[in-house]
Amino acid sequence: MADESLDLFGNPVGDPVSTERDRMPVNDMNLIEKVLDVAENTGYVLVGPAERVYRLYARLAIESAPANEADAVHQLLDAKWLTKGGSHYYTCHGHSGPGSSVLVPRATKEKARHWRALAGRPSTTRERERKAS
Repeated sequence: MADESLDLFGNPVGDPVSTERDRMPVNDMNLIEKVLDVAENTGYVLVGPAERVYRLYARLAIESAPANEADAVHQLLDAKWLTKGGSHYYTCHGHSGPGSSVLVPRATKEKARHWRALAGRPSTTRERERKAS
């Protein structure tokens, strides 16, 4: 029985099956800052058992978030830079259902402000876009 793992009862143990989609780590600081800005000012929502990421665009109305933003939101949730909030009923394309809000803890807000100050960057993504125009 070379190189074979056994459980307590002598049965072979396979690799654990992951139900999560493998995500590449997000290393784009501009994207992370954008996600933190949207999370703080507009909001994200997690829907369903797979916790698909949606962007809040009006009171309790949501739209699907781009994949790169969704990956960044999940990465920040895993790192505890964002947290899951309460459950509310949201509407998306005429369908209503429950979803969990995404919250930005105070420590995260302070750290984001600190990054912007150190980098000499404008305080929000909207200001950067306005200055770029």
